[in-house]
Amino acid sequence: MGYETVVADYLEASKGKALADIAVLADAFNTSEILECAIEQRVQGILTVGTDQPVYVVSKVCEQLNLPSFISSETALWVTDKKYMKNRFIAFNIPTVPFAIISKQFEESALEHVTPPYVIKPLDSQGQRGIYKLDSIKEIREKFEHVLSYSRQDEILVESYYENKEITVSGWVVDGVTKIFTITDRVTFSPEVHIGVCIAHEYPSIHLAQYEKEIIEITTQICKVFNIHEGPIYFQYLVGNQGVMVNEIACRLGGAYEDVTIPLVTGIDVLDLAIEGCHNLDYDKSEVKAYEYKVKSPLFSTQLFFCNAGEISKMTPMEALLAYDFVYQLGYNFKMGDTIEPIENASQRAGYMIITGEDEVSLSRNIQLAYDKLEIRDELGENLVIRGKRFYRE
Repeated sequence: MGYETVVADYLEASKGKALADIAVLADAFNTSEILECAIEQRVQGILTVGTDQPVYVVSKVCEQLNLPSFISSETALWVTDKKYMKNRFIAFNIPTVPFAIISKQFEESALEHVTPPYVIKPLDSQGQRGIYKLDSIKEIREKFEHVLSYSRQDEILVESYYENKEITVSGWVVDGVTKIFTITDRVTFSPEVHIGVCIAHEYPSIHLAQYEKEIIEITTQICKVFNIHEGPIYFQYLVGNQGVMVNEIACRLGGAYEDVTIPLVTGIDVLDLAIEGCHNLDYDKSEVKAYEYKVKSPLFSTQLFFCNAGEISKMTPMEALLAYDFVYQLGYNFKMGDTIEPIENASQRAGYMIITGEDEVSLSRNIQLAYDKLEIRDELGENLVIRGKRFYRE
């Protein structure tokens, strides 16, 4: 595309830095560090994708340097801090589970409207870090400091647990008009084990017949009351016996390779849109404006696979899996000799496979064939891969 790229994060070396023209050591969660980097490098646009918290940093720096930004820093705060997000849901009658924001010395009366079991979360973290399902106020007190270790604040979020299936909406707002690209089932580990940790995205969602219209209406309402007038959206919903509840929202591309799967089914390169828009809000919007949402082929399953703990001594070459025409894309997060730690949150994810099929039967078969081929073995020859499937269809 002809751009010189600067990658800034807190790591000495990362995959992005290996590809960038310029690598800078700066914390993407720190506004002053990113501002200093942007000034020093004389950047003309700033972009973050696939991760929540830097969205606020990007918007603040863009405002200070008068650079283009899809959303204001006010909106960015609302969509990255769950205290502001949840309170805005309530203010505008957007359905969400009962919740409370509490400090360490909270009174039990602060939770009188929140029924157990409880879900506790940091207000400003991501990747399912510091999230727990608990049965008592005593357990909340015991876990409080640990939850704060993933946060830069002194309060946490407590919600009533809502038994549910998760749905993810990806889309784009163009000149104030909300366009839906995909609605997928976001499959997670059992809430008794690792709450909220995603293991697959299934397209299309099995809930469309019952909830598609309502989800699109709520998505449009959220964009309006959160002043989201331009750019990517990535919203998570919960569907259960009380209907649709909004879990959380983000103004970014999704972190489950939506930059790959959205073009697969829509033909629209959303990563190109994000790159073009971050340095010129008068980017080419014609494709998005013309797009009308509908379920399209191929069906796909984004398998976000995990492994049991162990040291890696053998891995299936990616080329062997890509030889299957139904494996659209894949990647590993570990390499030979690495040690995979026990699963705590999304950071232990071993890799991903985007698998396609023309119908449910072929997609289910293709997923099993891919897992038959996929091996990540330890020094004892044990395959550490935790097998996935086409979820909710079998």
